[in-house]
Amino acid sequence: MSVRTLPLLFLNLGGEMLYILDQRLRAQNIPGDKARKVLNDIISTMFNRKFMEELFKPQELYSKKALRTVYDRLAHASIMRLNQASMDKLYDLMTMAFKYQVLLCPRPRDVLLVTFNHLDAIKGFIQDSPTILHQVDETFRQLTETYGGLSAGEFQMIRQTLLSFFQDLHIRVKCFWKEGQETCHSGCLLGVGATWMTGVQERLTFPCIPFERFEFCTCVYKIVIK
Repeated sequence: MSVRTLPLLFLNLGGEMLYILDQRLRAQNIPGDKARKVLNDIISTMFNRKFMEELFKPQELYSKKALRTVYDRLAHASIMRLNQASMDKLYDLMTMAFKYQVLLCPRPRDVLLVTFNHLDAIKGFIQDSPTILHQVDETFRQLTETYGGLSAGEFQMIRQTLLSFFQDLHIRVKCFWKEGQETCHSGCLLGVGATWMTGVQERLTFPCIPFERFEFCTCVYKIVIK
């Protein structure tokens, strides 16, 4: 088991949570100022400097229960409130989306590129908040320093640690099933080719699941703004 896996797990699941919340805030026609406050508050809490410093220390993964508790608290770091059933559905979507992305990675080190994709998207939510942008940029720097020099074998250990974490999670997500990416028994179908882009940093095009897909899910829930 790799002791360098926790930051990647936390950041990618957090990215998925923000995608889903953004889509639901839009779908429920939450006023723009309140929606921005929800996302800004969650992102600011998620990228707290002291928390990130602790997160990047070599350590074992949190237990599933402990990690779920972290996201419960994170989701309620602002004026938004979710009941237990809604939080369950949100967490199921987060975990299955990232599990699918890990399985799709053609090379172990591509998990890092998936993480960069998530952080790029998170920055898109906070373009009008320079202080929070700085927090996310600092995490980019930490990711580069921590993972930039790792060997292929070390990334393989990270990928195996992630897959071990996800191996007992089998939740049917209707948007995957309808598009032929999941079997009726919650297994992922991996016959989807990856498209690559080149640039300053190599990026995968498939990891960020579009918001629109979640509109087809049976697990639609209601967000309450205080």
